[in-house]
Amino acid sequence: MTSVTLRPQYSLFWAVCLFAILFRGAVGQESGPEASPPPTRKLTPEERQERKQAKQQKEQEAELKRIESFGVIPEDDRSPLADAYRKAAEEFRKATAEFADIQARLQFRLNPNVPDTDRFRWLEKLKNNYEKLVAMRNAAANLVLSDPSRYEPVAMMLREMLITEVSADRSDHWSQGARAVLSCENLVTEDVLLNAGYAGFSTCDWELATLAWSKLAEKGKLPEVESRMLQEIPAIRESWAIELERRKQDEQKNNPRVEFLTSKGVIEIELFEDEAPESVASFIYLVEQGYYNRKPIFLVRRHWLAQTGCEKGDGKGTAGYTIAFEGNAPNHRKHFRGSLAIPLGLDTENQTIDPNSGGAQFYFSFLPLPLFDGKHAVFGRIVSGIEILGFLKEVNLTDEEQRKDPNLQPDRVITSRVLKKRNHDYRPTPVLGRLPR
Repeated sequence: MTSVTLRPQYSLFWAVCLFAILFRGAVGQESGPEASPPPTRKLTPEERQERKQAKQQKEQEAELKRIESFGVIPEDDRSPLADAYRKAAEEFRKATAEFADIQARLQFRLNPNVPDTDRFRWLEKLKNNYEKLVAMRNAAANLVLSDPSRYEPVAMMLREMLITEVSADRSDHWSQGARAVLSCENLVTEDVLLNAGYAGFSTCDWELATLAWSKLAEKGKLPEVESRMLQEIPAIRESWAIELERRKQDEQKNNPRVEFLTSKGVIEIELFEDEAPESVASFIYLVEQGYYNRKPIFLVRRHWLAQTGCEKGDGKGTAGYTIAFEGNAPNHRKHFRGSLAIPLGLDTENQTIDPNSGGAQFYFSFLPLPLFDGKHAVFGRIVSGIEILGFLKEVNLTDEEQRKDPNLQPDRVITSRVLKKRNHDYRPTPVLGRLPR
């Protein structure tokens, strides 16, 4: 049997495309050529067909040219940065092939009924693939930043990856890559600036966020939501500096930790017991009761949050009790990427937020959310596995129509366990209801 080997430049292109396809969509492509000016006379059917074929041929040639130069560097370039990029790209290609193989074996989805051995192999390959992707991106960024004009084909690759990944909220570890794309002025588009800004804002790289979004604002092209976010950066920057100091202090504390095994990987959480003791007590109590096991992550909205902990899976369920509000305590923590916080319900009598309506449900924040600071109790943060936020399936099971779709399977918390806690009982004091037995 003869074997077929893809040309090296194709293999990297398809590795990048395959990874994007496996996680909500293919790599973004350039728009096609502009439409021809309207004819001065009516075209015959034969002439219209000829024009259509000519346009398709032109688009195919442009796409082939793009693929052939995708991430390619000269073969005789043996500089240390070039060799590092080649090595990282090859490791990423291999990791993608391994991941695609096991993905196919599991029929392109991981559901709660998959045997543990297969699940852990899938998660292991996913984690390895992501780590190799990050290493390849960083090696590519270092290469581009060393000589943007010489390594423009590599910058083109980074540009497509930037738009695809950050728009899907896979913005972690993108600061260096975004700066590399921005260094090639002829590659900078509105999509690049918008997503580079999100890559900076979500990960608290304020210089990157300001650089990218300010350029859009100067052109009058920055959307209203992002304009408000840009204006909030000076205040959020001050809050972030305070948060970094508090995280240094956390290192000296014996803060509790919890591990969640989700359908997209393991997330380790540090809990802020000193700032939100009742919220932490309730959370640990429910973890030890096994409450969160098998719960769907029923609400995932890009550039906002992912929510779980609902008994019914539609945002209306509880664990049978609520706890006291701790969001506006004098020492309350603020929202950043990976923060855990407790949502509150609506008091239907006067249409206001009920401060003592929080309970088992909680959310992971995808961005700094100053609008929520002081209004929802932040009681922890992700310390490992934050990249999993970008892998979660975008759903809204609070919507009745989505709940009716039998093919819409949300990601889930498979199991949860307490890794460590302080030497006392963790038992919340309900404001309403009672603790489950």
